[in-house]
Amino acid sequence: MLKLGFNFLIAVLLVLVVVFTWRTKRREKWERAGLCYSCGAMPQTTDRHGRICNDCVLTRKIQRWLGGFMALVIAAIAAWVYWPL
Repeated sequence: MLKLGFNFLIAVLLVLVVVFTWRTKRREKWERAGLCYSCGAMPQTTDRHGRICNDCVLTRKIQRWLGGFMALVIAAIAAWVYWPL
């Protein structure tokens, strides 16, 4: 059983390496073309560095706030369920 778990971990790590390599190459190609490195669109407005469009900046901000809120709710539920009385 331990070998099966180790093989699964290796497979997941290999998939992650392939995906991140592909995304990095795609991102570099978009940056050289002057496109938004996040979505590949021709940005109408960009951030202060000029590499990412403001729509992607706003989307990332919303995703981070939502992720933080979900983590807080999960932590509160876990504390409520597992906290010794």
